[in-house]
This record gives sequence, C-alpha cells and structure tokens, in this order.
Amino acid sequence: MNTIVKTLTLISLILIMAACQEKEPAYKSKLNIKPEPIDIEFDRYEEVLFNLDTANFQQELMKLQDRYRVFLGGDLSDPEAVSYLKDFAVDPFSIALYNKVKEVFPDLKKVEPVVEDVMAHFHYYYPDVQLPTKVFTCVTGVTADVPAVQIFDDVMVVSLDWYLDDEKVYDRIGMPKYIALRRNVSTLAKDVAKELYMNYVYQWRKQGLVVDEMVYNGEVDFFIEAMCPLLPDSVLLGYSSKQWRWAVENEGAVWADIVGSRRLYDSSLDSYMMLFGDGPFTQAYSNDAPSRLGEFFGLNIIRAYASNNVFDLPRLLQRTDLQGVFQESGYKPKK
Repeated sequence: MNTIVKTLTLISLILIMAACQEKEPAYKSKLNIKPEPIDIEFDRYEEVLFNLDTANFQQELMKLQDRYRVFLGGDLSDPEAVSYLKDFAVDPFSIALYNKVKEVFPDLKKVEPVVEDVMAHFHYYYPDVQLPTKVFTCVTGVTADVPAVQIFDDVMVVSLDWYLDDEKVYDRIGMPKYIALRRNVSTLAKDVAKELYMNYVYQWRKQGLVVDEMVYNGEVDFFIEAMCPLLPDSVLLGYSSKQWRWAVENEGAVWADIVGSRRLYDSSLDSYMMLFGDGPFTQAYSNDAPSRLGEFFGLNIIRAYASNNVFDLPRLLQRTDLQGVFQESGYKPKK
C-alpha cells in the first residue's frame, strides 16, 4: 500500500470514528463548573436512638434533647410523647431497618461527599443563600409522609432507610415495585437537590397546559442536573436503563402523537395523568414505555433551551412565561 493510500485510509478511519461518536450537547459544557468545597458536620442520630437504655428511656432522651432538638424538640415530660418514641425504637420493623442501615452504611463514606458536592454546586449558583451547616442521618420507618431528605432552618435530615436497595424491605410496607427500584443510594444526590429546590427556589404556580407542565418539570429536573451533573439520565428521571432507552428511541414518535392529538395545549386531567402521572409504565404507548413522559420531554426542552441560548440558571428558573421558554428552546425531537 503506497503512502497516499495509507494516508487516505487513515483519514477515512478518523472520519468514521468521529461520525460514530455522539457529539456532546452544548448545555453539558455550561454545567461543567468547579464549585468551592463545602464542609458540613454529620451526626448519626439513628446510632444513638437505637442504643438507648429503654429502662430509663425518658431520662436518656432528656440528656440528648439539646443535641438532637430537630428530633426531640417536643415536651419530653409528656408520657405520650415519650411512649411514641419508645414504641418506635423497640418496634421490630424499626430495629430491622436500623440493622439494615448499619449493613449498607457502616460509615457515611457514600453519603458525605454526595451531600457536600450537591450543596457546593448550589452555593455556586446561589451564593447568598444560607445553607444548612449540619446534616443528621436517621431511620424514620420509610413512611410516605416523611420525605427522604428534609431541611429545617440550618439543619438537613437524611433518612438512610430510604436508600437500602432492598425490595424485600420495601415490600413489607407495600411500596410499589417501580418506586422500590429507585430506593438506592444513587438517588441521594437527586433527593438532596430536590429538597434544596423546594426550600430555596420553588415559586408557587397554578397548573397549566401540558406544555407549561413539561417546561416546569423540565426546569426542576435541569436544576437537579445542574446540582449533580454526573447523575445518569435514568436516575435523574427515576427510570430503569431500559425505560430510558425506550424513551430516547421513541422520542420522535411519541412527540408526534402528543402534537397530533392536540395534547400539547390541553389542560385536561386525562392528558395530565397520561403524561405526568407516576406508575410502572405508560399504557397508552407500551408496557415498555416509562411513566411521566411529559417530564422526559420537559427535560429535553430545557436542555435544548440551555444549549441554544445564553444560559443563567437562576434567571431561567425565575421566568414565569413557560411557553416563551418552550418557543425559545428550539426543541426538535429525535426522529
């Protein structure tokens, strides 16, 4: 093979390889920031609670009240309040959860860097917000009315029993399988970011048309992505890898159906539940189709907006003209 042929062959290979590599979206580089590290104090309340002397439970709690006021801020001289706490601490299921937490989290090496990194990213975008300076971990019993991550003034609370990656544990409380599959430590960053959003960024708004709901949900997800840019897309939306692939591969066809059936500018409950209701799948399209496809499209709309416009996260999230954001996004679904 002569030199010219070799050179042409090499160039062809390079062009083929370049064509095969998917170009990184423009918005990705805009999220590539290097925030200043944040030091946060962590304290494991669950280790203290489940090792108290139950024979002197009330006295033991009173000794701890100042340190754990976020949990023990009530009247500890009230027998009913003390009895409630004791019943929880000696309940077999609570103890089983605590033992599982000890197994999964013998230390906080999988927790501390995640929380600190998300909060560092938030501080980069919102430097004037006074963030929590202390994080308490705990076991709460995985009850629906107690979120996995909560913020109380200058304190954050993380319920570690929401991240056990154990379907059997969650089956015992009747948690649907599609939700139980999300309950692992990979979702911690998302939960922390979502709680930061709800506490410091969220603005009340009325439910609007489907397109409005897409943009709003997309903004929330994009905010979460900005707080934890390395979070996989499937985890960001609470999908399995298979469900994410289905959404990507069928993006154009589903979008065409939404537009063609005039759902984009609809405000009916039927359209809302079809595109934003949670569940194991979206039956209208396929048993392989993930739920909340409206959220999937919303994320892609905001990604397109961030790629095609001068990007400023706080300003974007303050905008109330959601349809204006959609129009400026230049979103074109993959066919």
